[in-house]
Amino acid sequence: MSTTERSPSRHHTSWSEVRDSFLADPAVQQAYTDLAPRFAVVRQLIALREERGLSQRDLADRAGMKQPQLARLETGQVEPRLDTLQRLAAALNCKVHVTFEPADGSIAAAGGGA
Repeated sequence: MSTTERSPSRHHTSWSEVRDSFLADPAVQQAYTDLAPRFAVVRQLIALREERGLSQRDLADRAGMKQPQLARLETGQVEPRLDTLQRLAAALNCKVHVTFEPADGSIAAAGGGA
């Protein structure tokens, strides 16, 4: 091949292109939306662990769990239970804070009840 000939350029699909093509399907988009809170918790857990310089094994030991259990939680393979989140939070010197927010974006009445 001479220097003037070029091989065809290859375009490698980026993650955002793959994600966008999947999200074009309304069913996939709904599933992605439904899973967003779980993955937000996972991202925060990983960030806190890394900020504190802890390995998965270190954090698992502090929280009284096994490293593979933490790995499955961090990869989204399992949904964390509240008591597990509380143990992890304590091991990270944090508290768990759960809130309920109206799905329609309206402002919820604080302490309102029957």
